[in-house]
Amino acid sequence: MNRYFLSISRFVRGLVITAVCVFMLFSNVAPALAIGSAPTQPSEGETRLNEIYKESQDALRPENALNSDKIIERANKGLNEVQEDADIDQMNRPENSRGAVSAAEQVQRALGKAVDKVTGKD
Repeated sequence: MNRYFLSISRFVRGLVITAVCVFMLFSNVAPALAIGSAPTQPSEGETRLNEIYKESQDALRPENALNSDKIIERANKGLNEVQEDADIDQMNRPENSRGAVSAAEQVQRALGKAVDKVTGKD
């Protein structure tokens, strides 16, 4: 009876270990589910990029490359001749970066704190 119980417990232990391994394998292989996110269309961003690409191709043509008035007119519309004002609201400019700390200021603060710790002025 003891031998029978031992063989059944080994078999059950093997089944449990196999089930856990299979569960871990499939849970790691399955893609992440984005249940709470809003559905998006992957082709939405492509249209604007295609337009920018066409504009840049037009700008490189010899008849357009030498027309400085056209280039200046288009460049004055926004960021540059091709991009115009695309994504201008996402760029960092002085107007929208007032609270930013420059890298030089960060280094000065860190060095100042290090010197204060070493000299004991804390």
